[in-house]
Amino acid sequence: MVYFQTDYLQVEHHHTGNVLITQWYGGCSSLQYRQALINVIRIARELQVHCVVLDRRLLKPVSEDDLHWTCTIYAKAYAKLPLKKLAVIHSFDNETERQQQQLNAHIGTYIETRSFDDLTSAYDWVISVPV
Repeated sequence: MVYFQTDYLQVEHHHTGNVLITQWYGGCSSLQYRQALINVIRIARELQVHCVVLDRRLLKPVSEDDLHWTCTIYAKAYAKLPLKKLAVIHSFDNETERQQQQLNAHIGTYIETRSFDDLTSAYDWVISVPV
């Protein structure tokens, strides 16, 4: 079921496995980026998801201010969710991938995190062992 959809992001919930999938379709403004991530937190909290797949292949790099916000404010809120597994799909953009690695360093201390090249492998991993 799709919970949130824009030109740049779709968030869907797969009831089987209680998995949240976020798929970025490109860049967006700073305000849109932050509001989208706040919506992801709200949806994950509301659904009490234990597994998330972040498909960031098409996401463009964010500003340094947005990266700092993501690694501090967002990461702290993310850590308070009941998440057990986070699968991240590598970005096609090298700078976006570098930024994701920074975020993983903050989030990975709270949640089991792995990186993948495709959505199928990422999804299979998060549902492979019940949490």
